[in-house]
Amino acid sequence: MPPAIHPVDLLRVLRHQRLTPAIVFLTSRRACDEAIASFEHRQIPIPPTRSAAITQVLEKMITEYPSIADHPLIPTVQHYGVAAHHAGHLPSWKVAVEELMRQGCLDAVFATTTLAAGVDFPARTVVITQSSVRKDRDITELTVNEIQQLAGRGGRRGKDFVGFVVVTPSPYIDLGPIANGLTNHPEPIDSQFVVSYPMVLNLLKAHTIDHIQPILEKSFAQFQLNQRADAYETKLDDVERQLEAYGQRECADWITQWQSFTLAKKHRSHHRLKTRHDPPEVSARLAFLTPGRVVELSKDHAIVLRQYRSRGQGYAMLTVVRSRGRIVEYPANAVTAVIDEVVDVAEARKFPWCTPHSLDHAIETLEHFPTRLRRLPIRVDQDGTTILTETLSDEFPCPTCPSRPACQKDHPQALKLRQEDHRLTKTIHALRTELWHRFQQHVEVLQKFGYLTPACQLTPDGDWARLIRINHSLLITELIRMGAFEGINASLLAGVLASIAHDDDRPASFLGRHPALASTLGQVRKIAHSLSAYEEPPLLRWDIAAIADRWIAESTLPWSELIRSTTMAEGDIYRLLARTLEYLSQLHGLRATHPGLADVARDAMDLIRRDVLQELP
Repeated sequence: MPPAIHPVDLLRVLRHQRLTPAIVFLTSRRACDEAIASFEHRQIPIPPTRSAAITQVLEKMITEYPSIADHPLIPTVQHYGVAAHHAGHLPSWKVAVEELMRQGCLDAVFATTTLAAGVDFPARTVVITQSSVRKDRDITELTVNEIQQLAGRGGRRGKDFVGFVVVTPSPYIDLGPIANGLTNHPEPIDSQFVVSYPMVLNLLKAHTIDHIQPILEKSFAQFQLNQRADAYETKLDDVERQLEAYGQRECADWITQWQSFTLAKKHRSHHRLKTRHDPPEVSARLAFLTPGRVVELSKDHAIVLRQYRSRGQGYAMLTVVRSRGRIVEYPANAVTAVIDEVVDVAEARKFPWCTPHSLDHAIETLEHFPTRLRRLPIRVDQDGTTILTETLSDEFPCPTCPSRPACQKDHPQALKLRQEDHRLTKTIHALRTELWHRFQQHVEVLQKFGYLTPACQLTPDGDWARLIRINHSLLITELIRMGAFEGINASLLAGVLASIAHDDDRPASFLGRHPALASTLGQVRKIAHSLSAYEEPPLLRWDIAAIADRWIAESTLPWSELIRSTTMAEGDIYRLLARTLEYLSQLHGLRATHPGLADVARDAMDLIRRDVLQELP
């Protein structure tokens, strides 16, 4: 939707106030195209001399980029001195618009916010019509950095003494974020460093594993993690000072001692308040079936995630995680033994009742448990009082201790401080070792799949797999190892790689489904699903794969015909095929180890590079 002020009226005002050339930032590609189309209904043509200058610049650009010769927006640009610039256009057209703007031929360019960053595209005036932007599937407010990037396009060096930013009325604008963005400091830069499988293999190719941790510690990503850890250490120092204020007591660890004492009192005094449905054996165990407790169920081990009461009857119930990550509900009487082992589980208020990191840790711990574990000695007194033999066999000194009044008064706050101390300590350790931990996780996966030896040396498969430096590298190398590409033709290979490379879920349609392509993608999808625990699977859309498949299979197919066969914008198709070329070039680099696959990849690359794709650098 265009801004509340009509694009033609907006341009008329800008011209009258001598605020052109201008960049008008709109909310979407569609809004940009509709703004340009509106000039055909309310004509305000530019002088013939300017139209001739535009034609002259376009003729030079057409010589370099023949793909824009028949662009449908050329008449509008020539007659009205305005243009649209967004990701749905071909790169060659966007280059032409940028050149026209630099030459001073245009009065306005209607663009999306993607134009703001990374392009030398100055104008005298910037018009902002929005305060939010669509990212993935969510609408989020523009950040301070994004607003300043938009505003920074205003003012041409050497031509304008002052740059202007105009904010227009619009259904998509909130002046609060705009004012905040124009007056505040930009957000700090965050490292985008990601530990990937090819990076791990290439590091281990060049260095021993003992030398890699110091390398990671010198990265900007770890520097930022250390800054966060330093902030937490400041908080930790404050917590420790508050704990010191409680002074020394009779017990070396009086907080733990008093907590054990109060729990024992509670268990003894409230044993008769247990739900009437609980038999003595269940009541005896309930006090110990807390989150993280390891239990035995039918000779198999599990870890307790929560304890609760069933609705209606009020039976004691447990939520546990069993082997292979199964989360199951059990009545408490199904527990055959309580194990003398507790796993650190951070509780959560919703399913799976603990944090994802805790769940992964619990599952991994279960897999490494020995067959036999020491059981906790729990018995039931004849009067029904639950007693943990090893814990309550001796009397607590608390009832006669002189520090008892102070402990009773200070314990609630001291316990909170102790828990905060432990939490901060764990957080600091996790931050300072995060990159190294991620690296080790990737090493373990590569060892599991046979790309690394137990001594962290590259295997023959690891030596060629390190050359696949693209997204979803593990999926691609596993497809190669499994022989999924053996005997494949160029068009089918390009289609599969296009579906792997494509990461946009914008709706599109392509009529006709190639049986061989659908079958191959089905096999790839199964393999991708089996690797989902180690690598995020790609979208693997068959309609996307069909575009690349058809472009190569039909070597005489015109670009315009390919565009008409799908609802995707030609700029999106161009980027899809360009990215497919990048993936094919990675396979072409395996000439030494996979010559047949490399030859098919080279043939696919040669067939892609035609028509518009010949303009690729």
